Amino acid sequence: MNKTPLFSIVVTTHKRPQTLTRALRSLLAQTFTDFEIVLVADEGSLETKETAARFLREDDIFLVLPHVKGPAETRNAGVYHAKGSYILYLDDDDSFRENYLADIADTVGFRNDAVNYVNYTQLKELRSPQEIQTISSTEMNLGDTEIGSLLVCNFIPNNAIILPAAMAKMHRVDANLNSHEDWDYLLSLVLKHDFNHLNISGPVVHINEGESRNNDAKSSGSIALDFVSIYRKWPIPDDTIKARRKDMLRQLGFDLPQELL
Repeated sequence: MNKTPLFSIVVTTHKRPQTLTRALRSLLAQTFTDFEIVLVADEGSLETKETAARFLREDDIFLVLPHVKGPAETRNAGVYHAKGSYILYLDDDDSFRENYLADIADTVGFRNDAVNYVNYTQLKELRSPQEIQTISSTEMNLGDTEIGSLLVCNFIPNNAIILPAAMAKMHRVDANLNSHEDWDYLLSLVLKHDFNHLNISGPVVHINEGESRNNDAKSSGSIALDFVSIYRKWPIPDDTIKARRKDMLRQLGFDLPQELL
């Protein structure tokens, strides 16, 4: 690849060769080919390396960073090394529809000075070492939700945004959060940049109905503390937003005076 690719797809992974295989296959199946894959692993297992060797192309990038702290730092490293004009994210357990990159490139209304975001498919599944069983599939239209809702809770998955590379390289994912670092990252963006909705779909968010970090946070009750941490990191003077934040915490079983939010 002699010229700068239009898109860099930053894929982060941690010991999930089964779903990583699905993610990488979805990229190689794209009908639009002007992109690079930047695969970043926070461990150096043989299975991950074999998967990378099987699917990555000559000009793709593979980083093994066994001493970093989870998906936040691997994403930051991937963005740093990306060479494309625009950055997209893909977790190792998610995927893209085969026409997704082509649809982005062809969409009227795409902005090169904003965070573009798209609709997505939410696919619930149950994973085992032997198979992945699909439970349900739902189309999620993000254009129905006003962008200010991000100040209260997240509704945009990380694989549904397209960032100008210069913008992406100015913002880092916070490695100190136990969960919801994707939402925290979006808050850092929405308070400084325009968000532009594109009425197309292509990302597929595969939700494991078994174990996940966010599911664990919900069951342990720590999710409310994560919300409080994020609210205090990003204080908003607007009383309407404060009231909505207070109501959200109440739904999570945690009550705080509105003036603290």
